[in-house]
Amino acid sequence: MMTTVIFTNIIFLFFYDSIPAHPILPDSEYIVYETNDKGKIGMIEVRLKKDTSGYYVIYTSDRIVEAILDTNDLQTLYLNKIIKRKWELSVKKNHLFEVNYKGRKNYYKEETPVYDRHTLDFALRSFLYHRDFKKRIRLNVPEFMIINADLEVIGEDTITTPVGSFDCWKIMMIPRVVFTKMKFYFYIEKSYPHRFIKYSDSSGKNSIILKKYR
Repeated sequence: MMTTVIFTNIIFLFFYDSIPAHPILPDSEYIVYETNDKGKIGMIEVRLKKDTSGYYVIYTSDRIVEAILDTNDLQTLYLNKIIKRKWELSVKKNHLFEVNYKGRKNYYKEETPVYDRHTLDFALRSFLYHRDFKKRIRLNVPEFMIINADLEVIGEDTITTPVGSFDCWKIMMIPRVVFTKMKFYFYIEKSYPHRFIKYSDSSGKNSIILKKYR
């Protein structure tokens, strides 16, 4: 009897993190984040709207990033990046995952969802977290390639922001590549709509925090 209970619990935890919340995101959002890039303070405005193509997202700062995310799992279906009116990157998913970075095209055949690094603030809202949560995802890093990245819940924390305090899961992400030993930390709101609240990394030099939302 005990063996059956243990087996059932293992099966539940295996599938639990892949069960999406419904709806995953609200139909529209407006969020502002404050960024600290090695001491340089900036702002990112994020607008989201659900339409027939998926979740349409536009990030506005010193660059403009447009993206379309799948409504079921928030994987990246389309992305276009412009810096100072100059195109830099486009991503498209049809039968293949196409990445065009500064004119250099790569095509990938991927069986599982691929999340672009520019949209991690939404991608990490697609999972149902628990204390034993661990998951490997496919992450598009356009400057290099699509890589494996391991996610793990390493704690729970209350994050205080200019718009209040939020109980969060602390998620550690480790890219499985040889060119970096960095660890990345994301704080995701426990309660719906599971907003991305804060980011930091193991260098201690970079951070993002929620500034405003509606």
